Order: sequence, then C-alpha cells, then structure tokens
Amino acid sequence: MAISAPRLDSLTAGGTNEVFDGIRLADGHMLTLKVRPGAERAEEVFLFAGLTAPDTEAWEHEDDWEVWLTGGEFGDGSLYLDVPVEAVRDLIVQHGGEHENQEPPKAPETAETIATRAFTERGITVHRDDDAGNTWLVIGHNQTRKGFPRMLAEPYVVLYLYSDADEEEITVERAPQSGDEWTVLAGDGTGAERELMTRPADQFADCVEAITAWLAAPQVTPSRTE
Repeated sequence: MAISAPRLDSLTAGGTNEVFDGIRLADGHMLTLKVRPGAERAEEVFLFAGLTAPDTEAWEHEDDWEVWLTGGEFGDGSLYLDVPVEAVRDLIVQHGGEHENQEPPKAPETAETIATRAFTERGITVHRDDDAGNTWLVIGHNQTRKGFPRMLAEPYVVLYLYSDADEEEITVERAPQSGDEWTVLAGDGTGAERELMTRPADQFADCVEAITAWLAAPQVTPSRTE
C-alpha cells in the first residue's frame, strides 16, 4: 500500500509541465522534481542542501555534470535523474512526511519595497532612479511637487544599500543582507551631496526617522543667476 503524500500524488498525476515543482517536507527540507503526467519515474529530482539521497539503486543517477554546466543554477544541492516516484515517496516519509503548508516561501522583500512602504505610511513620496547598473531612491524636500524631484534645483535625499563585500554595490533591487549599510545622502540642489547617515542593514528605522526629520526642517533652495 502506497504511503500518503498528497502533494507528490498531485504532481505526479498532473505532471509539472516540464518545469521543476517543489515539495516541502515536514522537517523543513525541500525537494523539487520534474515529472510527466501519470509517470512512475520522475525525470529529474533536485534535493536542496541538507537533504541527502539514500544510498540505493533508485538514486544512483546523480547528475553532477548538469549542475556544473548551469553554473550552479540549481543552488546548493544535488540533482538526480530517472528516480522512481515511490523512491521519492519513501524519502518524504523518512523526513516526517509532507509539510502541512505547501505554499512556496515568499521571496525576501527588496530594499525598495521596504523603504517605499515605510515612507508611504508617513505620507512621503519616494522615486526610484538608476544609472550604470546602480539603483537608489530619491526623496524631494518639496513633497507638494508632483513628479520626480528637480535634483539640480531643490534639496533632496538619496537612499540606498551599499556593499563592498565582492565589489562595490549601490542598490535597492534586492533584500538587505548582513554586511550591507543603508546610506542616506543629502543634496542641496546644486549638485553637491553630503552623507547624512549610514546604518547597518537591520537599523533601517533610524534612516526613516532621520529623513522624516530632514523633511520637516527648513531647507534653502539655491538661487540661480542667469
């Protein structure tokens, strides 16, 4: 009698449409597989790091070559070919069965999402900007003005994550990571900028308070001579 694994049964019955689909295990481990509708063998099974295949004939076709060719596309883990569905079921059972929550884990929020939400809650408008692969957020001091701040005519602040772990990075496109620094620069509208604040990745609230205080303080808009 087959052991119950409803997520596995659903995927094998309907197939995965030639793409990998995942199964979360009760102990927190994860595997993905690619299988045709009604097939008795999965074309490919990927076991994420920490999940080890049994030393049996069913799992003998490990494909290190494919992982190498994709440059680590699969992440940390092991890829197996032509694995019997019942062997996958046995592995699931060995790890306590399927997790009750099979919803895929949500991707971490990007710095842009985190910052935009925090400032929107305070009625502050932010604008994204980019150049040469770098991305950042701009907040104009004049919050009544519609559209992107006139950075060469009025005061503004710039906010971004900074990292030099591998190479210098200025971004709001990914989630904050340990070692990142939130950086806040204040521009006076003439092209000059000064560092207003830097904080570790987990101290974003300080940046929100500093920018909110900067917006509340009077700023001198530079005069222009014709």
